[in-house]
Amino acid sequence: MRCSPLIMTFCMASLLFQPPGNTFAQTAAPNIALVKGRVTGPAGEALAGATIIASAIERSSAARSVTTRIDGTYQLTLSSGRYELRMLLIGYVATFDSINVTTTEATVVDFHAQRVRTNLERVAVVGTRGEQRTVISAPVPIDVISAADIQQSGRTETAQMLQSVAPSVNFPRTTVGDGTDHIRPVTLRGLAPDQALILVNGKRRHTSALVNLNGFVGRGSQAVDLNAIPASMIDHVEILRDGAAAQYGSDAIAGVVNIILKSQAAGNFTVESGQNLTTYNRDATSAVAFPGQLAEQSVHDGQVVTSSLNYGWTPGERSYLQIGGEVRDRAGTNRSLPDTRQQYFTGDPRNLRAPSINHWQGDSYNHDTQLFLNSSHTFNNDVELYAFGGYGHRRGASAGFWRRPLEDRTVRSLYPDGFLPFIKSDIDDGSFSVGAKGNALGWKWDLGSVYGRNAFGFTIDNSANVSLGNASPTSFNAGKLASAQSTTTLDIFREVKTPWNTPLRLALGAEFRADRYSISQGDSASWTDGHVKVLDADGVATTRLAAHGSQVFPGFRPGDAGAHSRTNGAAYVDIENEITSKLLIDVAGRAERYSDFGSTTTGKVAARYKLAERFVLRGAASSGFRAPSLGQEFFSSTATNFNKGVAFDVRTFPVNTAEARLLGARDLQPERSLNLSAGIAVEPVRGLALTADYYRITIDKRIVLSDNFTGDAIQELFRQADLSGVSGGRFFSNAIDTRSNGVDLVASYSAQLGRAAVLRLTSGYNHNTVKVTRVDSTPPQLRAFQESLFGHIERTRIEHGNPRDNFFVSANYTRGNFGLNARTQRYGEVSIAAGATSSNATGTLDQTFGAKWISDLAASYALRSRYTLSIGADNIFDVYPDRNLNPGDPATTNGGLSNFGIFPYNGVSPFGFNGRFVYTKVSVGL
Repeated sequence: MRCSPLIMTFCMASLLFQPPGNTFAQTAAPNIALVKGRVTGPAGEALAGATIIASAIERSSAARSVTTRIDGTYQLTLSSGRYELRMLLIGYVATFDSINVTTTEATVVDFHAQRVRTNLERVAVVGTRGEQRTVISAPVPIDVISAADIQQSGRTETAQMLQSVAPSVNFPRTTVGDGTDHIRPVTLRGLAPDQALILVNGKRRHTSALVNLNGFVGRGSQAVDLNAIPASMIDHVEILRDGAAAQYGSDAIAGVVNIILKSQAAGNFTVESGQNLTTYNRDATSAVAFPGQLAEQSVHDGQVVTSSLNYGWTPGERSYLQIGGEVRDRAGTNRSLPDTRQQYFTGDPRNLRAPSINHWQGDSYNHDTQLFLNSSHTFNNDVELYAFGGYGHRRGASAGFWRRPLEDRTVRSLYPDGFLPFIKSDIDDGSFSVGAKGNALGWKWDLGSVYGRNAFGFTIDNSANVSLGNASPTSFNAGKLASAQSTTTLDIFREVKTPWNTPLRLALGAEFRADRYSISQGDSASWTDGHVKVLDADGVATTRLAAHGSQVFPGFRPGDAGAHSRTNGAAYVDIENEITSKLLIDVAGRAERYSDFGSTTTGKVAARYKLAERFVLRGAASSGFRAPSLGQEFFSSTATNFNKGVAFDVRTFPVNTAEARLLGARDLQPERSLNLSAGIAVEPVRGLALTADYYRITIDKRIVLSDNFTGDAIQELFRQADLSGVSGGRFFSNAIDTRSNGVDLVASYSAQLGRAAVLRLTSGYNHNTVKVTRVDSTPPQLRAFQESLFGHIERTRIEHGNPRDNFFVSANYTRGNFGLNARTQRYGEVSIAAGATSSNATGTLDQTFGAKWISDLAASYALRSRYTLSIGADNIFDVYPDRNLNPGDPATTNGGLSNFGIFPYNGVSPFGFNGRFVYTKVSVGL
């Protein structure tokens, strides 16, 4: 009988909890004593959620930990002996104490915590496998961002919050991008969204089922949906800004984002409500625009209401259970302008109507419901069983392009005045992890499994299948994508004595992962060809062929449907030692074998040299890889286009199909990378911390999605190969090499202003350039289509789609119950191309959008220590990106960047184009 990795973990953990013989009784000896105390802050206030860790000094045993209650108190039961107690709390200096525990009386240890002066004192688990490290002691750059830092603005999505505090993170606001409007990807250091590894509590997070196919940043990637993780359940976030494939495996080319869930935090209930109060199109008089579009537009829209509740229990002194839920309802925003094109057939008096806004360019509507938990129980044999996970459901709606009444893309009997089709999403995202960890024979071990699944169902509403004529439905089930991943890991760690003074830290591990990807077909009306010709204004059939499939998003056909899977096994070793009191060396290696493309190995060397007590040099060199996702290998879809009035199908071909092979496709291989970094971390004066890191990332065989191969020559090529019925296509390939160079700068300053006031200043800067250094050639018979493999549009998106510069500075001032947050962020310029050439008859098709400053301001006040009221505004000065310049040509089908002047702004903007967002927030401590 086959046993899933999740069940295997339960089985193995149960054996560990029931050791042979009388071991259990021996570990539960009667020499138990009580350790208790209280943790307070600088002003004597109780600190809830602080972690107290007790580690035996004279013997090898698992560390014991507990979290302080809402009144700051804690209790631990320990065997008699000598212990080191550590108090850890994000935002406060780690504190240590040594105690002698006896059974005669309770031991009382109180901690008086001081606020963290610098980020260098913060502790992270990413980086070197095996133990925690402070930021200054790590040989690679790490950011540790607390929940307070993440949630200090009015931003309501987890990805937006990360972008506001980490300058190397970019989160562009896709719009009119099909499914990408509902699951927007995040990038790190200007690389693809799937080139950064996402962890939750140190365990690999599954990707979304959506493969981003449209023309936006992240095209061709299958990324993790960060917004499926409720921000209210996040304790802190660790961002490792360095290649880490040798330690963590595939995807860790740009770095690692590790989201740590709350464990024993005090309960909290928060409600936030806000909306956009903004004026757009203010610069219309200086732009190329159509008549009737010169007026400013003042709107109040995009209302967001977010309610979150989380609560922690400690049933007994060796257990905790933290549960959190979040409901977010986001209304859509619309920044489109009136459509001045002719809407009806010539001579129709309705053409005399004033132009109206009929498009939707902005945020999609989303309704999210999420529930997460994090739990642990430590048995008397010091084995800890842990479990965490969550489930979220999202319903969304986004629009495509308006179908005018005179166009062949509409059925005029159903939509006499045209229609705006909608893509409605039904997204389920769930994950669950269970595992056990403890000590055995001097080794710390952690055995765990995590299973995650994301499913994206498409409903196309307010639409039509034109080839069905008057019999067409107006709503369609277009099918579903699903992606699942199961990962089981065993990590072990110990310190080994050496002839010199410091021990060798040795971490070993193994991993088994299984992935599955599936496509379910839509109902037949969403993809079938009804063979009805285009109907004229009177409902009479013309001779023109009609597009088949639901308008805006044709359903997945039976030929697209299928399920695919693969497995891979891996083993790694990580060795670290302080060769001298100043020099630390870390060496890691990893080997993996995939069932679909074979084996790969990676390695890493990192070093840290301490020039002075608070001044270190650091650097690393590592090789990396990223395995192609199953979506990139097997995604298949079909769309209908027209060429000279003739309908033809354009398909996204899996690389193993005959059609893709004919176009030059080969089996996908893993991307290979080389990551070099060097930097410093220094505290020149008390309270001021500075880090500066240079990086260079080269990626070979980078996976990209080609443009469409279409035209008479392509159709003839298919006919000669007896591949009828398909007239064009595109596919994924390892078509390019890239090189990235960049610098990360982070500075923080903290000062105590009197007894009750604290000022914290934080600043960050990222400079990043990406260059395409090699492009594959197409087969000889397709040399004329080189631009379709990888051309000007995609090169511009990869090299200039992310900001080259990103800078922010924030100030946080607290005095007693009052708090004030102010921040400003400069997003550097980005560029986009809309055609294979740089210009056409209506103007430039390439455009660079200038740098912009976005400023936020918020104030809060705590009432009776339980209630906190906040009010603020993001983008308080109502700044918009540069507008699209190319208005298109109404006499042709070329709409330019602005879709005939209807879309004033572009989705490449790193801060979106919603304008000012004003909000209030009420938080209640439970």
